[in-house]
Amino acid sequence: MQLKLKGVYQSRKKDRLGRLKTYFYLRGFGALSPLPGDEDEDFSLGSQAFMRSYQAAIDAPRRARVTGTLQEVIDGYRKSPQFQSLADRTKSDYLGHLDKIAAAKLTPKAPAFGTYPLAVIEDPKIRKRLLDWRDDMALSSPRQADATFGVLRIILEWARDRGMIAHNHATRPKKVYKADRSDKLWLPEHLDAFRQHATPEMRLALELALWTGQRQSDVLQLAWTSIKNGRLTFRQGKRRRKVDMPLPAPLKVLLDATPKRAATILVTDKGKPWTVKPRPIYFMHKWRDVALKAGLDGLHFHDLRGTTCTMLADAGCTPSEIAAVLGWTVKTVMEMMDRYQAMTATQSNSAVAKLEAKAQ
Repeated sequence: MQLKLKGVYQSRKKDRLGRLKTYFYLRGFGALSPLPGDEDEDFSLGSQAFMRSYQAAIDAPRRARVTGTLQEVIDGYRKSPQFQSLADRTKSDYLGHLDKIAAAKLTPKAPAFGTYPLAVIEDPKIRKRLLDWRDDMALSSPRQADATFGVLRIILEWARDRGMIAHNHATRPKKVYKADRSDKLWLPEHLDAFRQHATPEMRLALELALWTGQRQSDVLQLAWTSIKNGRLTFRQGKRRRKVDMPLPAPLKVLLDATPKRAATILVTDKGKPWTVKPRPIYFMHKWRDVALKAGLDGLHFHDLRGTTCTMLADAGCTPSEIAAVLGWTVKTVMEMMDRYQAMTATQSNSAVAKLEAKAQ
């Protein structure tokens, strides 16, 4: 079967040595020739080297249109090692934000943002238009507006590092979304209520999250192979930080009594991993069902992270020790401690006891 490519035709001519040779052409582009590095490869119709040259020729008009525009920055960032090294979930989120940025209209009659020349992106006056656009998005979703603007800041910084622009006018914006969940701790009575209403699968999820302090995505992906010689060792999905901690005794007892029904520790009631779509959403629904039955509406799974942080602090752990368990930076630990420790009396009780002991 002969390969047919739209717009491609060939001509047979003699070269300088009098040998008959086939030349390929693309209508509207011209002669097709091997790309740099493919000079010694087979360049017959349909060969890998030929197809690379053909695709480059097809893409040439688009590349010409985007050269010197924000779209060139977006395309370059998507191919960069920085983007490729992101976790799959983060990549997916970023791609959505990048598409939104490229198609955005900073004013009703303005062209798509991706078509803006880089000289316009560098104009200091662009910052007000960028923030106005962010604020318009915030009318429907403040959190998504901050997330999209954050990705814009990242790609412009990527471009600045490479000399494509001299200034990044999306730096250090004040966030429009402010979530204060400092009063959202899982206190002992909350944990007991959840345990009473939880299925074995949800109970194990609670204990695993509580004793490790990890994100929901990491907890659902924890594998039995992560446990060895009494330690739990894995790399977080979002920040790629390594966590290496001994298994707390209560969690070890629970895990020892748990049958290994799949590669992951947490499974559905049918023994299937929660990590396969759409089961993570299903997990959230099942978790919320138990929380509502326990009268815990308003407490979220991710509030367990702050709870674990507070538990570790109340146990006398240093910020560095807490950071090692949770996979946070020490700075993040300090910020979380400032927000959450006021919810329990443990720290104030300890402080007053030390003060009284000093006074005696």
